[in-house]
Amino acid sequence: MAEDDKALPKELSDVLRMAGRRLFYDRGDALFMEGDHPRHVVLIEHGQVKIERATADGSAVTIAVRGPGELVGELACIDGRGRSATVVALGPVTAVLVPLSRFRDLLNTNAPLVYAILIRTVLRIRESDRWRVEYGALATGRRVARALADRTFGSTNGPFVIRTTQQELADAIGVSRESVVRALRVLQESELVRTRRGSIVVPDPPALREWADG
Repeated sequence: MAEDDKALPKELSDVLRMAGRRLFYDRGDALFMEGDHPRHVVLIEHGQVKIERATADGSAVTIAVRGPGELVGELACIDGRGRSATVVALGPVTAVLVPLSRFRDLLNTNAPLVYAILIRTVLRIRESDRWRVEYGALATGRRVARALADRTFGSTNGPFVIRTTQQELADAIGVSRESVVRALRVLQESELVRTRRGSIVVPDPPALREWADG
């Protein structure tokens, strides 16, 4: 499955849209918090959100970024347990909230939706396994480039704006902020990225992916 296949097919997204209501979020708004009782699933229509988990010392670590067409919060709605992470808007976000009861009704009546969610859950597990294996062996520069390339969601057009800070990126890949700064400097010199306050711009996503894959 390609990066852009993480998004649900349009026909299934439309089913969720008909079952929910559209809401708008500003940068920094929390869609839901870790530990919350699940009340709805969220379909991202526009913008990006980060998935955060709390650490033992009380800080938050970004473990993933989700974009348009992706579903978040579905696992807690399936098993009924508390939210395993906090979801925060990285910029302006448009999303559709589908109530828990309506979502479960759809799972009982719409086999293609169930299959699509299952496939994407498997993809995320495989992606997580790849991160653990590959990122441990990659040099920091490649790890930073791979993390940024993953966050372009398979885009073939640029420029692509990634809403993240250097510290968030460092936390996500398990390196120091200083290491990220050095890696970004190399990528900037190669004209693969441009840094802005609170974001990183990728002028040519395919070129960055090619560089990251070495």
